[in-house]
Amino acid sequence: MLIYFLCIPTFMAVSVRLCSGRTAFEVTTNTKIDLIKAIDLLKPKVATKHILMLDYKGIEVSISSGRMIIKARSKEESLDIAHALLTQLGIRNQKHDKTLKQ
Repeated sequence: MLIYFLCIPTFMAVSVRLCSGRTAFEVTTNTKIDLIKAIDLLKPKVATKHILMLDYKGIEVSISSGRMIIKARSKEESLDIAHALLTQLGIRNQKHDKTLKQ
């Protein structure tokens, strides 16, 4: 029996938009984040199996499965923080990212 493996690069889409309260930015990905594994890597202030809350270089961040709420000053800063956290978690593949700004 001959088995073929098809290697297709998967793109991680990252989108950012201003939250309805206009006090933070919502960053979403099409990739689910394993919060249990993320606890060891990110050392959050609050951690449950549903949400992590942490302070990233003075910026408040809450992370749920595929979404981050980042209290940054701009969209660009929130994207930088999201990309840094995803890279730290080993999820982000820089060669195959797409960033969508809404």
